[in-house]
Amino acid sequence: MTEIIPFPGLPDKLNRQLQTYIQNNEFEPAYETILELERHVELSHQQQLQKLEILYALESFLELREEASILLNQGHPNYEVTVYYFLLSLFELGQYQTVIELIDSLRAEEIDHRLKMKLLPLYDQARHRKNLRDRQAADALSDFVNWSADRQVHFIQQLINEENMAYTGTVLELLKSPLHPVVQTVIIQYIQLAGEREIIQVNKFGTSVTFLSSDVVTIDRDFLIEDVLPLVLDWFESNMPDMAGSVQNWMERQALVFYPINFDIDELTIETDVIADCYIYFALSMFQMEEIYPLTLTEDHEHVLDIIKEAVKYEL
Repeated sequence: MTEIIPFPGLPDKLNRQLQTYIQNNEFEPAYETILELERHVELSHQQQLQKLEILYALESFLELREEASILLNQGHPNYEVTVYYFLLSLFELGQYQTVIELIDSLRAEEIDHRLKMKLLPLYDQARHRKNLRDRQAADALSDFVNWSADRQVHFIQQLINEENMAYTGTVLELLKSPLHPVVQTVIIQYIQLAGEREIIQVNKFGTSVTFLSSDVVTIDRDFLIEDVLPLVLDWFESNMPDMAGSVQNWMERQALVFYPINFDIDELTIETDVIADCYIYFALSMFQMEEIYPLTLTEDHEHVLDIIKEAVKYEL
């Protein structure tokens, strides 16, 4: 670890400023001051707790969660305050189920009575918020098929982010409706993250597949991301590095459209190199530059290019 060498007297000056800002509830300058203080000295245990107080006041809940988690892992001597701020950050981030489970776990242990009495109101609030959100989600799902694809995707992703896994049966039934390919994908993700073993049937681009949700790889390990994308990026990074980031983003959108189907024709497997060639060619064609990557169009190439062209229409 790099040794911190402070300027003489500066840490004391910054600490006095910090205490004044906190006392006056001036949390934005307090935040800047404590960051400056950290650049010169290691924060004292009390200053570490004050940083949590500042982050909570500024509603910087992601950073609060990170900082509180670090202090807990380091064994901060004031466990009561540290764990409370950690749970507050989770609550404010809408992770009500996690708050409930963690407090249940703490209540099963021999914890200080004062801490328990601080946690119980938070526990009750988390349960209330979770129940309210669950009722709202249940009401919303009844009208799901009438929404736009963008709204449907946002709703399922929100359920995932909130760790609200109570609707696997409902979303499984929704898959029987004609849905946008990306909506089908995020629903499959939801079912997988819920840990359910469900038989799923989807139809995309004239291909119907039936599979067990726990048996199919997750989208981040799908062949398009794990096998094809590295080949495509390798070419762009070597030849047109400025385009590599945009091409990666585009192919990730393509994966959301295709998952979990592939490009194979009936029982015939199309080589990964052929698919990568088609993606390089198609990406260049979107900028009218396909002439720098000429393809000898075989039947397989034409098949893949046709499907990519069709999939582009469904990108969100």
